[in-house]
Amino acid sequence: MSKYTTVDTRSFTVFFLNKYHNFKIGEHSYGQNIIWSRNGDETGRINYDVLLDADNPRIVLHYKSRNRGEEEWTSLDYSISLSPVSCNFGGKRWYFGCPWCSKRVAVLYSHEHYFVCRQCANLTYESCQEGKRMRGYPWKVLTDDWRADEILKTVKRTHYRGKPTRKYQRCLDLWNTERCTVTAEQQLLNRL
Repeated sequence: MSKYTTVDTRSFTVFFLNKYHNFKIGEHSYGQNIIWSRNGDETGRINYDVLLDADNPRIVLHYKSRNRGEEEWTSLDYSISLSPVSCNFGGKRWYFGCPWCSKRVAVLYSHEHYFVCRQCANLTYESCQEGKRMRGYPWKVLTDDWRADEILKTVKRTHYRGKPTRKYQRCLDLWNTERCTVTAEQQLLNRL
């Protein structure tokens, strides 16, 4: 039997929290919630408080949980540590500390009533479940082409000082595979 994947499990990320909160030491945010849904129907809800004390930054989770087939709900209130890491060009990036193994992670997954890191939840990525046949030709060419199209939609500038920009270079690299017969420049002209 294959492992469950990260797609099959509820999760929340530091990136989500960064989107809705200013992580500044000394600030607190109470009564926030995350709602999970499928096809417009709510499938789960969790309340949380962000407490950024100087000596102990953390997020406190408040929710009820039950395993499949169980009748009774279990109320849970526990905190997960937050740790800042300085970035090279200033600012800070925040990470969770896994409640079970204390590993620094950006995403926590639901497992046995708690939110833990991917390894503690014994999860794998969906791409790891694909067979070799799906990772090779012709599927790789198709997925690379789709990925290049998605990147190209976000490219604002193709060249800077006579050289291709990083995003545009990624598109060129994805298009310039040995299996493609059309050059990358021709593909770009066809898309524009």
